[in-house]
Amino acid sequence: MTAKEWGDPEPDTSAPYGDTEISAASGVPLPSLRVLQAAGAIQSQKFAKPHGGFRRTWPEAEVLKASIAAAISEHFAWNIRIVSEAMAKTLGGTWDALVAVSIAGQEASKAGAATLIKTSDQDWYLELVDRKFLFLKIPKTVTAILPDAPIGQTNLLLGMVKKDGFMPIPWAFGTPQGRATMKAALGADGYHTMEKLYRVAMASHNNFLSKATINASMQVRMASHRLQGRKAHFVQELIQPGKGETDP
Repeated sequence: MTAKEWGDPEPDTSAPYGDTEISAASGVPLPSLRVLQAAGAIQSQKFAKPHGGFRRTWPEAEVLKASIAAAISEHFAWNIRIVSEAMAKTLGGTWDALVAVSIAGQEASKAGAATLIKTSDQDWYLELVDRKFLFLKIPKTVTAILPDAPIGQTNLLLGMVKKDGFMPIPWAFGTPQGRATMKAALGADGYHTMEKLYRVAMASHNNFLSKATINASMQVRMASHRLQGRKAHFVQELIQPGKGETDP
């Protein structure tokens, strides 16, 4: 039995993980993992077998990104193909940076001990506004590490969900320099259409009729503990129907 299976508090996290491990840790079934990979939302590696051939393996960061997809699919009731498209079309490096923020400073629990997943002032959130516009809500300090993010802007637009897919809307429209870049890249007509969508989305965020929110940092931390074979729980899991409100 490996250190991961025994729940060693400091296992070798450099080793790649197999399909069974990533599915159990992230909460994403194997067929959905394939959809995520096909879209480019996550990426596996080939690991050489001792006697020839290869097997599919997953770096830790890819497992944790898959857990974000699981949260989106569950809490927003999105088809995995739309989730895959939304994550794959987000500016490169974004999810890796957010995963790193989520587990920074995370302390390993002792072998056999259970950890309660709690919030932090550095947590970041996914917000679905009016069942249409997807936003990142992040701490101000995090804007400095996200690619092309307007410094100090904590509500970053990712895009708009449609019946048949996901349309990214660059948060670059939030700065003069970004708008100039978008105008050069999209042309006059394309820029006008996308800039209008950006303004509508930002107005919706400030005047929403409905908003669903996921603390994605907590989801990532949970997946990290599962990946290392540690016991962890959300507070909500301690309250079970049929028992007293505070009964374990």
